[in-house]
Amino acid sequence: MPYYPMMDWYPFMGFWMNFIWLIIILAIAYFIYKQIKSEKILTSGKSAEDLLAERYAKGELTREQYTQMKEDIKKPN
Repeated sequence: MPYYPMMDWYPFMGFWMNFIWLIIILAIAYFIYKQIKSEKILTSGKSAEDLLAERYAKGELTREQYTQMKEDIKKPN
């Protein structure tokens, strides 16, 4: 049987390949998490009425827009 020097370190190759894939998957998950967090989807925790009231308080909405949107929120689907 011929001797292949590569076979001496082959058992460790599986470990490193798995390690590299783990790093890649963790990096992708981290970037997805940061993107979602930057969109404030996870950190919001506020109800639609609270967000609407904030926008009204900032002056982004008129009273008519505010009341109409508030009614729309309270309507059952």
